[in-house]
Amino acid sequence: MASEDDSPKAWLYETPTSFLQLIYGDIIKESGSYYKDETSTLEETMIHNMDLCCERAQIKEGQSVLDLGCGYGAFILHVAHKYKTCSVTGITSSISQKHYIMEQCKNLNLSNVEVLLADVATIKLDATFDRIFAAGMFEHINDYKSFLRKISEWMKPDGLLFVEQLCNKTFPYQNKPLDDGDNWGEYVFPSGGLIIPSASLLLYFQEDVSIVNHWTFSGKHAANKLEELLKRIDAKIDAIKGIFSECYGSKDAIRFINHWRVFLITAAVMFGYNDGEEWMGVHVLFKKKCWRLWRSLV
Repeated sequence: MASEDDSPKAWLYETPTSFLQLIYGDIIKESGSYYKDETSTLEETMIHNMDLCCERAQIKEGQSVLDLGCGYGAFILHVAHKYKTCSVTGITSSISQKHYIMEQCKNLNLSNVEVLLADVATIKLDATFDRIFAAGMFEHINDYKSFLRKISEWMKPDGLLFVEQLCNKTFPYQNKPLDDGDNWGEYVFPSGGLIIPSASLLLYFQEDVSIVNHWTFSGKHAANKLEELLKRIDAKIDAIKGIFSECYGSKDAIRFINHWRVFLITAAVMFGYNDGEEWMGVHVLFKKKCWRLWRSLV
């Protein structure tokens, strides 16, 4: 179900938390952002994005919400704080991410958050949820049909699944190393561990879920975020060098800084290409398929 290497070993997913706190601030959110205008700060764009996701996912007080691949918990913390009577569950395979989220729950006095330490591709859940959220998750899954069937079993009869992805306008493709010397493939998404979908790809997998709504938005939102992160790295290069030296050794610190800079520059150019209309963001809202709903009731 998951890719052969769904990237937990890639440097991009093993980054020191202290580094992420340094460049992101209080909201560590590696997925989407939404710029309402050019004056928005990075923090504001991430809040705008999460508010938009909540609105489109139709999240309301009293619901149970599941976040698949919750990362450092930006979305579940946002939902738990905004909707006090919601019960919010996140799944991560990272111990450090779980510890970070639970520490934030203490700091924010949140008691409606649970974090499960597990692999989303293999976890078995008895509970069902009103809303299921997946941001940047499907890019690491190579069997959409089986994964959506699994998710549908976690949805309540009137439950909704909300997916956020970065995509190409027309063509889906898999990131694979071009050859043995392809450092991008080796260090960022090894063994083809990332699938870039097309804007419409998920619409072809409606055996167990049905489309409710579909939105695309300019890749310039992602490009602007990536450029801002690059500026923050350059402005704090000495502090970052110290963090990376402690984590990777002084010999490799500059190499990992360069990995990050090249990644951010390349991705920013890609999402800004053609005024953000070639690589872009997509939101998809699904409901449970009727036959699935019937089976869950009998």
